[in-house]
Amino acid sequence: MKSLLLLLISMVFSVSALAESESFVTISAVGDVMMGTDYPTDKLPDDQGRKLFKFAEGYIKTGDIRFANFEGTLFDGEKGAGAKSEGSNRHLFRTPTEFARTFADAGFNVVSLANNHAMDFGSEGLRSTLQTLRSYQIQSSTKRGAEVASFNVRGIRVAVIATDYYSGPRSISRPEKTYQEIRELKKRFDIVIVSAHAGSEGSDALRTPNQTEYYMGENRGNSVAFARGAIDAGAGLILMHGPHVPRGLEVYKGHLVVYSLGNFATERGISVQGAAGLAPLLLVKLDPKGRFQKGSITSFVQNREKGVVYDKTQAAYKLMQSLSYSDFGRSAPLFDPTTSMIYP
Repeated sequence: MKSLLLLLISMVFSVSALAESESFVTISAVGDVMMGTDYPTDKLPDDQGRKLFKFAEGYIKTGDIRFANFEGTLFDGEKGAGAKSEGSNRHLFRTPTEFARTFADAGFNVVSLANNHAMDFGSEGLRSTLQTLRSYQIQSSTKRGAEVASFNVRGIRVAVIATDYYSGPRSISRPEKTYQEIRELKKRFDIVIVSAHAGSEGSDALRTPNQTEYYMGENRGNSVAFARGAIDAGAGLILMHGPHVPRGLEVYKGHLVVYSLGNFATERGISVQGAAGLAPLLLVKLDPKGRFQKGSITSFVQNREKGVVYDKTQAAYKLMQSLSYSDFGRSAPLFDPTTSMIYP
């Protein structure tokens, strides 16, 4: 069943299944990835994390642009003075740089490093993460406003930038600089994809309110207002993550907004109980202007022994369908449960 579904998805989105004259871009996207940490104690998988993506690799590689939110650092150094302080609710993630090969072999070619774990080991840890990803030809974007991941897909120029809820040039809490950057990027690129780390966290964070969210006293921004403002500024696709659970989807002015991709592959250190263990994999087709054409949500679940495994019950798909209709009504995409496809 899993092999048949992958074949059908590949056929639907492949170049050979479309007229040669058609221009389009496909994006495969997942939420949070944390391949294990050796700090403060060793919680690393014994195979450099290769089991994590074994069953999902074929689906990931279906996209032209293959995205994940990377939680933590790729860092072999010691905890430095620049690392964030620890506490009862604070986790620091340090993944050895050798694990980057596993990540690259899974097919990912761009990641967000705009999140609350990118600076777990200070500027030295972030610098190591950036250099390690670059050595495996994986592009990245942080919230600093310097990095723009860029792709040329069948003549379509695509930019990818990452934002989060902290202050700075790429903030969803104070978004005007981000909106201005999107407007400037649209002068050079046909499509601007915006990743956003936003929203509250946990099992109570499944719904997407059109209001400012808070978690442990932090302002996590208004996801809905930011997404719609970013599209008004010229963004073609919004990919959100941060709540650690999936959320609904919306089609706004012909463009897709995914309000949370949830977790995907998160080793010990991040809970996979309940909805946090669901691991949706999104595949989206955009036209040359970034308008949403069609997509699919393939449902996986996290298994501590086997990694990310296919879920024949389609739990992630069904949950995201229900949340989309509940939170966004007529502006939700159309879901076809017989094929796991979504349409404008």
